[in-house]
Amino acid sequence: SFVTAHGVDRAGEVVRLDIDTIGATDDPLIASGELRAAIRAGQAPARCREIAARVDAGPAVRVEIVTERHDVIAHTLDRPSVLDRVVHASCPAGASA
Repeated sequence: SFVTAHGVDRAGEVVRLDIDTIGATDDPLIASGELRAAIRAGQAPARCREIAARVDAGPAVRVEIVTERHDVIAHTLDRPSVLDRVVHASCPAGASA
């Protein structure tokens, strides 16, 4: 399972966020660890708002913190791979969020 944050556009499609937007870091392990800690501590909604404030104007209208389970073979072949997604928090994107 992977813990991450992503944007969602008006049509409900996932918009990938870069690691700096998600965790204000260039280290994906740190960003993922911080998200896991926020979920465990019941702070996912607050963390979602922090990330949403870093989302620039663009296609994402909402940010979600999620745990995803992927089909590794499909992912390797660059095919749709999400088998299961649990949304821990959702909030409006943008600095006014």
